[in-house]
Amino acid sequence: MEKTFRPTQTKNTMVWGLILVALIDIPLLLIFFLGIQGPIFFSILMGGILILIDGLVLSLAFLGKRMNYKLEKDDLTVNFGFRKRKIPYSSICNVQLSSTKLLLRLFGASWPGLHWGLYKAKDVGHVWVYSTKMKGDFISINLVDEKKIAISPEDPKIFLDAINAWKSRFGTDSPSEMKTFETTRKMVYAQVLAVAAAFAVFLGYLLWIYPSLPEIIPVHFDFNWNPNRWAHKSELFILAGTVAIFPIINTILTIKFGRYAKEILIFLGVIFISVIALFLYILYFIQSIV
Repeated sequence: MEKTFRPTQTKNTMVWGLILVALIDIPLLLIFFLGIQGPIFFSILMGGILILIDGLVLSLAFLGKRMNYKLEKDDLTVNFGFRKRKIPYSSICNVQLSSTKLLLRLFGASWPGLHWGLYKAKDVGHVWVYSTKMKGDFISINLVDEKKIAISPEDPKIFLDAINAWKSRFGTDSPSEMKTFETTRKMVYAQVLAVAAAFAVFLGYLLWIYPSLPEIIPVHFDFNWNPNRWAHKSELFILAGTVAIFPIINTILTIKFGRYAKEILIFLGVIFISVIALFLYILYFIQSIV
């Protein structure tokens, strides 16, 4: 028989969401407004980044409200809005009540009323968290492959009794059969390759136009996109070095954490590719005015 459990509820989640959206949007809207006087591509790209960031922030505010834990026939399902995480009973080693405190988020999101991702917790170590609180009583789930999961049902003791009713099915998976929280390797590699390809296009375009550029080029612009500093064209390689940081950071984050979270993986890829596209347009703009 299926049973659904709500998490511990936290007040003012949406209020904090709207406050953070305002704090993020004010400077971005200022840049967007000033950029309207410049090339249309800049305005479109800034508008897209603004929408992406706002969408992420507001979705986090909603997720804590919509999250629940469902005990189904074969799995414990963590449902947090647009995404579900299924934990097969066969992949569970044991479940227990644990009092702890989340100390450090290694990957994921932390929000008033929503804490999701890989955390370091007091007396527990690394744990994958789907919770609405930072400290107190959690349900600690130890998996066959030695990973740990922490959730925060409204009444932990009732939840513990309910999930232990399926105890006879615990631990029947071997570590090699575990697929919990894993996205496909193809998704991981595709995201890394997409960002790397965007950087390769940027670098290839730079090397292609470099010989035809004059020795002195504009390297900085005001908000109306008028040049206000000129320098030797070799400074473009400093720009290339800056852009190279994005695929490097993306590769490290994706390989280390991306297999657990397809949504964050895709969001990272879109953001990094958008930023690289902005730098690519800067190269094109410099070439067009010299």
